[in-house]
Amino acid sequence: MIRSLLCFALLCATVAAQHPPELALPPRGGSALTGSAFPPLLQGLAVAERERLLWHELAAGNVPDHLRVLVPVTTSAVIQGRTRTARFYVTPDYVGVGRTGDWFRVPLTPHLAQQLADRLECALPTRRMVDAIWAAAPLKLQPFPYSPSVYNILSVALFHQHHLQIESQRAGAPPERLTAGIKKDVVASALIASSPGRVCIYGWHYPSGAPIQPLSRVHESTYADYSHGIRLVARRMEVDGVSTTVEAVLQDPLLHPLLSDEGAIPSSRYPASSYESFPWNDRFPSPGPELASWRAKFTAPISVATQPAPPSGDATALRIQDPAGGTESLRLEPGFVRDVVFEADLLCDHRPEVAASGYERMGIFVRDRASGAFDGTSSQQGACYALCFDSNDGRVRCLRVSGGVLIDLLPSPRYAPATAWRRFRLEAEGTRLRFALDGELLLEVVDATHSEGAFGIGYHEYFSSNALMRGTRVDAVHAEVPNAFALELRSGLSPGSLELRRRRGSPGDFYLTVFTFQPGAFPNGWFYGLDPAPAELAFQLSALHPIFVGRLDARGESELLVPGLPAGLSMQAVALTLDPSLRLLRAARPVALVLP
Repeated sequence: MIRSLLCFALLCATVAAQHPPELALPPRGGSALTGSAFPPLLQGLAVAERERLLWHELAAGNVPDHLRVLVPVTTSAVIQGRTRTARFYVTPDYVGVGRTGDWFRVPLTPHLAQQLADRLECALPTRRMVDAIWAAAPLKLQPFPYSPSVYNILSVALFHQHHLQIESQRAGAPPERLTAGIKKDVVASALIASSPGRVCIYGWHYPSGAPIQPLSRVHESTYADYSHGIRLVARRMEVDGVSTTVEAVLQDPLLHPLLSDEGAIPSSRYPASSYESFPWNDRFPSPGPELASWRAKFTAPISVATQPAPPSGDATALRIQDPAGGTESLRLEPGFVRDVVFEADLLCDHRPEVAASGYERMGIFVRDRASGAFDGTSSQQGACYALCFDSNDGRVRCLRVSGGVLIDLLPSPRYAPATAWRRFRLEAEGTRLRFALDGELLLEVVDATHSEGAFGIGYHEYFSSNALMRGTRVDAVHAEVPNAFALELRSGLSPGSLELRRRRGSPGDFYLTVFTFQPGAFPNGWFYGLDPAPAELAFQLSALHPIFVGRLDARGESELLVPGLPAGLSMQAVALTLDPSLRLLRAARPVALVLP
């Protein structure tokens, strides 16, 4: 284990403190769509379909870097004769997709805005907060409205035209600078509870400070036009330097004037959308798939009793098979999927006793552009990359499927001739592909044949009789963007407490979290710039305390509250995960924190 850890000495990185707070997003993929690519792809789509695709992009981390680091805004109010001060943290601009330098502010319905806020541990601002943001913004721009009698204010084309207009007004100002006066905000309000099915909007301030839009609920909640913007506010904030949450302050009978000019607001949430995207986890319990987004090629899969028992301990697994024979697959196709890590526990059924009558192939695939045709070569030609197992001889193949041609990218044949549950893993990041079986890296290769597409589980039988089919049996799957595993350290709501969270890992993986409380040799220390003493490191790795070691839960997360720590404690940490085979090691970005 120590040898594996030492391998990371060559991967040094600067440890960044988590203050000011950052949006809890995975890193943006190098091949993710830029902002200017979205308008032609979204134009003409129904609102629901447009937002489903946008949710995938946002959940996958296709968000510019300049929106990720939040900026502080301070308000104060005299409450019972005493001046109270609040500090909350907001995105410097409105939510958008793409990269800094080529991005796109995208209006969202309040339902998708709420889903995004929930995922990122954020809230939407109130009217009082919007005014405070405008007052605090060093960059205040003149509103630029379009007449609804001349323009289609609901069109994606105008959404993008308005975005470009704002960019021209910015005149090269730093993108991380807090900016206001450019959109109406979708706001949290007491009116939400009394006006279900409506969106509350407010703002778009003139340079004088007067808003164009008073607080309004005139539109249905499925409405979004070019003037609407989504500004996210971190749930965690401070009042007089003490940690609390936005919702706690809004509900407080005394403190609410810090954030609300509508009185105390018991509930300010919109009903959230339920679109699915990364991270995807499905354990396929006996009733069937947990996710609604699965698409079968021909026949819906069913749960069947399976021996040997699945790794999860369930009595059943999901069988993917078309009774008519040939190919079958189960896939997810949420949008413009380029970079993905997909893994599944599949039963590799070695059946040499029926090899004279043919065989069946089972596996996983990514970047499919043939509606789940898997390894098809004739009428259903496949177009994907696939990691497969053949039942007759146990051969494992790393396939490129294209134009009816199957090419095993492995330089020499590989075999695993035994019946067993195995974890298949396929990573696609840019043109780099990695194929792993039970934690063993079989192949890493560069190939640019397929750049995007769906991913899923495939099956193909080559028997002379359909009576010999058993199908692909899958126990659980996990899909995520590359490098999404993250460690978060932050001070708890009570003084002297630490909240420690590992998130977006593979469910069931082991985690190791290494801490040091001494200054590290940044950025070129032996272990990500951390310098724990050898005895300290040995203690951490051998301890059974969940601060240091444990397993990620069914969501791929682990959370822990550590009380009783001294103020001013400085710590630096990095978390790693190991798959159950103890072979595949992955690391989160190092983080640092000083407890207040």
